[in-house]
Formats: sequence, structure tokens, C-alpha cells
Amino acid sequence: MKTILSILILTFMILNFGCLSNQTEKYLEDLESENIALRNNAIYYLGENEEKRAVPLLVEFLNDDQPKETKMKAIEALGKIGEGSSVEALVGVLTETDKEMRIAAIQALGKIRDSKAVNPLIDILNNRNDKDITFTAIWALGNIGDKGAIPALAKLLEDQDKYVRHNASQSLKKIGGRF
Repeated sequence: MKTILSILILTFMILNFGCLSNQTEKYLEDLESENIALRNNAIYYLGENEEKRAVPLLVEFLNDDQPKETKMKAIEALGKIGEGSSVEALVGVLTETDKEMRIAAIQALGKIRDSKAVNPLIDILNNRNDKDITFTAIWALGNIGDKGAIPALAKLLEDQDKYVRHNASQSLKKIGGRF
């Protein structure tokens, strides 16, 4: 009885994997669809499934003349996929005027944890003009964990804003110091 059950479970898993593989291929094709809803659905699926093959097309969406919703979904998917090859494109989004897009890009960079993002994030701290963006950059630097961020974060420990000080301290602790 156990053998039959094991065979059934194994068969189900093999068949299900094949379906998932075919589904992934379909979603990769859907990235090139003219239908925005279909494309956005594909972006979401591929991000949730951390499909690395989607990264080049997702990066293109950040540079193309795409609707904001598509760009936001692409940024979020890139953060979930976590490929260092997307860092340069995400850093490019940091100069956007749209606050939501900038915050999403900072969050994605924090999730990717690539040290190439550290200096652009430090630049945000040096040119603070929005608290939400500042707090997100502080979090991202702590999450990346690169020791190169320590001087910029340590400088924030003397900030007048107690929340900036607290968040900088938390990020410094993540990096590995006593602050």
C-alpha cells in the first residue's frame, strides 16, 4: 500500500512540475504581449517564482515607455528575483521624479543585497529631501550589509530626528557593529 501511494505521489509531482515548467514558458512569452493586463500578470508570476530568465525583459520595462503600473510590477519582481544584473537598471530608477517608483527601487535594491547599490543609496542619504525615501534607503543599506555604508549611517546617529537616529542604529546593527 505504501509503495502504491509513493508511486502516485511521485507521478503527481512529476506531472505537476511539467505543468509548472510549461506555465513558466507561457508567462515568459506573455512578457512580450501587447495586452498590458496579460503582461502585468506575467511579471507578477515570474517575480513570485523568482524566474531569473525574466530579468533582461523586466529590466527593459524600466527603460521603455511603459505604464507606471508595469514599471512598478517589474521593479518589485526584480527585487524578488534578486539578480545582481538588475542593479544598474534599478539604480537608474532612483533619479525618477515619481516617489513611489523611487521607493520601490530602493526596496528592490535592499532585497537584492548587491554592494553596487551602496554608493547610490548613500547619495540619497546625503541629499535628503523626503523622509520616506530616507528611511527606505537606511533600511536598504542595513539589509545589504556592506561595511562601506557604516560611515554614512554612523553620521545619521547625530541627526536631529530621533527616527532617523533609531533606523540608522538598527541598520548599523544589521551590518555588524555596536551602535
